[in-house]
Amino acid sequence: MPGLSQRMTRHLRVKASALAMAVWGTACDAPGELRQALPAAEFLFAAGDSTYWVRSGGEGMRVRSAPILLTQVDGRLFEIFIGDDGAEYPDASFATARLWARSLQARDSTLLFADSTVLRELTDWRRRHPQQTEIDPTDEDVVDDPQTVVQDDIEILDVHGPYLTFEHLLNVDIDGGPEHIHTGRRYVVDVRSGRVMSLGDLLGPKESAGVAARARASLTQLIDSIRTAGNGGDDRAAIAMETLDTFTFDSTSFGITDLAREPAVAFMVPGRGLDGEALALHLPAIGVSPPVWWKPVKTTLPEWSADSSIVRWDRSSYRIAARPSPDGDALALVLSSRSGVGGQHEWPVATVGAPAYQLIALESPPLDSASRAALARAFDVSTALDGMVQRARYRGTAPRSVPEAPSRWRLTSHRVTSNPVAP
Repeated sequence: MPGLSQRMTRHLRVKASALAMAVWGTACDAPGELRQALPAAEFLFAAGDSTYWVRSGGEGMRVRSAPILLTQVDGRLFEIFIGDDGAEYPDASFATARLWARSLQARDSTLLFADSTVLRELTDWRRRHPQQTEIDPTDEDVVDDPQTVVQDDIEILDVHGPYLTFEHLLNVDIDGGPEHIHTGRRYVVDVRSGRVMSLGDLLGPKESAGVAARARASLTQLIDSIRTAGNGGDDRAAIAMETLDTFTFDSTSFGITDLAREPAVAFMVPGRGLDGEALALHLPAIGVSPPVWWKPVKTTLPEWSADSSIVRWDRSSYRIAARPSPDGDALALVLSSRSGVGGQHEWPVATVGAPAYQLIALESPPLDSASRAALARAFDVSTALDGMVQRARYRGTAPRSVPEAPSRWRLTSHRVTSNPVAP
């Protein structure tokens, strides 16, 4: 799109790896056995930072992967990605992120989220510094800690059918300017329209009111427990107590997650550190009654065995199973038939990065030729869109942790540093 910077800034680094498997491969097995028992299957499997497109049948098995994030809604596939924009100066850095969804079949894109703060501040800064010239952020002489840093970032947390959960972080540090701004919050957005969803939109008024009340009670209980632990000599809780009064419950700062394949809501409570940095208190997820839109989502989610030794997805004619490696960093993906014809057979599919997110079945109803071509095209061009560098990932690394009080909550810092560790 015109005017968009096509380079990575030194603050918001793009993670868009090359295709892990750029060509189709064939699983090896005895030819006769393969033709007899390999089930007809086609699916998209999201794990680690990639999506795997798997097709099997009488001609064998073919696997392809790309750093792409996809979701399916009412039979339509949508690609989710983030576009970066910004400008670099000798002692100032501006970087912003925009969240997009693209319908593969229609080949059009929808802006899901964008914050105008960074580009507005960039315009004002340029007006005040007309003699400054943009620089190449990859230059070795670039200052690593500029006096002015204005940036925001988007972290995709999860996607459940039509609804995408993400966190938006904003940091404004202007040399000689107004008070610094450091904020963060969580959103749920509809990938079809870009509409930001409320609890009531997703769950209905009665269920949403109950969830908000339970979350408030959870926050009160957690704060009380932290104070009790801190007054009792717990060093971590004593440190956390210094910022507790800054946390204010916001019923709109939440995300959709799942517990044992059932829907749940997870709230992020914003707060502020002693130096003004943005903090976040992550409350334990709260299970909710499945809304009508959850039924097709549930079939995409993994089901763990009781001993956590295997995760699987069951379809009518086949099963996909993934076995974690000893260190938990990888998953061995296998395909097996559920028909019982010719005995039980199992075929290796691929070894993929953990964790596993979702499986989208494509064989029922089968993809038509136009949809298949659109999917292939999306895999081919998953690292570029209209001149923008794009990235699509679930959060790969956790933010810096602030010492915690006991039990199931998480307090994190959302301040973006000038030299973050690449995820």
